Amino acid sequence: MKFFKIISMCILLAACGEQTSTPTKQPTEAIFVLIENGGTVAENDRDAAMDTALNMLQQLTSLERRRATRNAQIHIVLSASPNRIAWSGTPTQLLEQAGEVKNLIVFKPSFSDLVMAFEQIETTINLSQPDTVRMYWIGSTVHVPFQSADQEIEVQVPQEVPSNLALSHFSDRLSVLKIMRVHPDQDQMLQAYLASIGVLGRARSGDLDFSLLGEAQTRSRLKTLL
Repeated sequence: MKFFKIISMCILLAACGEQTSTPTKQPTEAIFVLIENGGTVAENDRDAAMDTALNMLQQLTSLERRRATRNAQIHIVLSASPNRIAWSGTPTQLLEQAGEVKNLIVFKPSFSDLVMAFEQIETTINLSQPDTVRMYWIGSTVHVPFQSADQEIEVQVPQEVPSNLALSHFSDRLSVLKIMRVHPDQDQMLQAYLASIGVLGRARSGDLDFSLLGEAQTRSRLKTLL
């Protein structure tokens, strides 16, 4: 009889333990795609830039096949409307809404404000607090600040990377940073900036999956942008 009581108590304690255990929190991942769609993209480059963007988005939809990434939050930011997230959703939602998302990517002969775009990305990271962050940046990496539509836009390259670019505030949280279609005159400027904020050091140590690709390199890797 005593033996039966002991066994019963063990079962009861085990059941209580199961009821009070805390479910394991699934890691959250945020993926940002910054697409430059302002006047820094020459008219004869727009088809290739669009092709890059669409290949990137198509590859992101494949994340829905894996349990670890199917709930990742994808955020698309456009440099010609940089003060908001143009689209946000999971890989499955991106697949379902592919046509709508494609229609959002419209190239405009306007400003291309990278400072505001990165501020929007930083705000979204701070509000959502994801466990990991990836970033894919498609464009010339040339900054043209917000200005009136009736002002003539002049772009000179190479140009210094803006000192107030918010990338420096969250670069240490990135697991992936891939920059594509970089203007050839901006390559050295961008490398110097990325070195100054520790990106190149993290890439060398293996803490960051990093790529800096010009137009030809991007074209050769269209099927493996992730």
